[in-house]
Amino acid sequence: MSDPIPVGPMEGPLAHPLSERQRVVLSSIVRRYIGNAEPVGSRQVSKDIVDALSPATIRNVMADMEEMGLIDQPHTSAGRQPTERGFRVWVDQIMPEDPLSGAEKQVVDSTLAQARSEDQLLAAAALALAEVTRQLGVAISPVLDGSRLDRLELVPVREKTLLLVASFGSGLIRSVAVELESPVERESLADLVRRVHLTALGRTPAEIQRDLALRATPSDTPPNPDDPGNDDLVRQILHALLDLAHPTRGGDAFLQGAGNVLSQPELGERRSMTNLVQLMEDRSQLAQLLQERTGREGAYITIGSENRLEHLRTLSLVTHNYCIGDAKGTVGVLGPTRMPYAKLVSAVDYIALRLTQG
Repeated sequence: MSDPIPVGPMEGPLAHPLSERQRVVLSSIVRRYIGNAEPVGSRQVSKDIVDALSPATIRNVMADMEEMGLIDQPHTSAGRQPTERGFRVWVDQIMPEDPLSGAEKQVVDSTLAQARSEDQLLAAAALALAEVTRQLGVAISPVLDGSRLDRLELVPVREKTLLLVASFGSGLIRSVAVELESPVERESLADLVRRVHLTALGRTPAEIQRDLALRATPSDTPPNPDDPGNDDLVRQILHALLDLAHPTRGGDAFLQGAGNVLSQPELGERRSMTNLVQLMEDRSQLAQLLQERTGREGAYITIGSENRLEHLRTLSLVTHNYCIGDAKGTVGVLGPTRMPYAKLVSAVDYIALRLTQG
């Protein structure tokens, strides 16, 4: 590919670069295996090679690559299939570009155009990814660490519950319910908002978090009672504000296209099926994982056991960051290790671009 793709870890580098024969044989095995999930035989590989090699020569090349851990043989009478390491080498060194077609881009554009809110937009992005890739599309709300607070409102919804509504410089608006230990009189709300504004208005969540950490550090200087940042209720509101800035709740993760993945033959294995169901039921883990990827540039691919989450050890994840103003989020595609990675990279690239352009 024209630009290097940031990728996940691989178990140690190859001792020697792949030979040209090894490259074409591995490429044939990967492409055929992605297409039909069946082990690939030497006679099938020979049909893909322009400079014809005999099946015996191809079998020798396969044997060498099996020793390198790039392919394996599920049973003695079968052909070969790529290992996770084989997929990694193919992605890093061989994978060609596979751009989206005009029709696929139209699917993305028309799906995103129907959204009328941030949540709808991210759900639409996940749906568009699912439609184009036939895998599980995922997206998370943007991280607001670097986005300045423009306005904050507190709305009483129950005796001890306030709805915190925060507007950020990125143009995004977030809300969360705050449970209080004791009721706050309506007449006191305006003063509480004023004190929170004195502490947080015009500042980023990252700056607010640093300030709260400093205040929590033991000091010989007694706290200033007139400083609103030393008020317990103000600090509770600020902590709730920080929670808004980090998309780690289950509701911040959007998943579409579960049927696409559940229909894959690999998901017939009980472990794989269980892992995927658990991940969909507890989306907070996925939200946390995608948030960690917002510091990455370009498409980022992790294959099988490279994923740190146990529920993802039998799956692969391809992600790309998007930006809304100064807030950054992540979209991606989740599926079995046998995925058309080049197409997935093009899909997450394009949707991230469209989200960023607005």
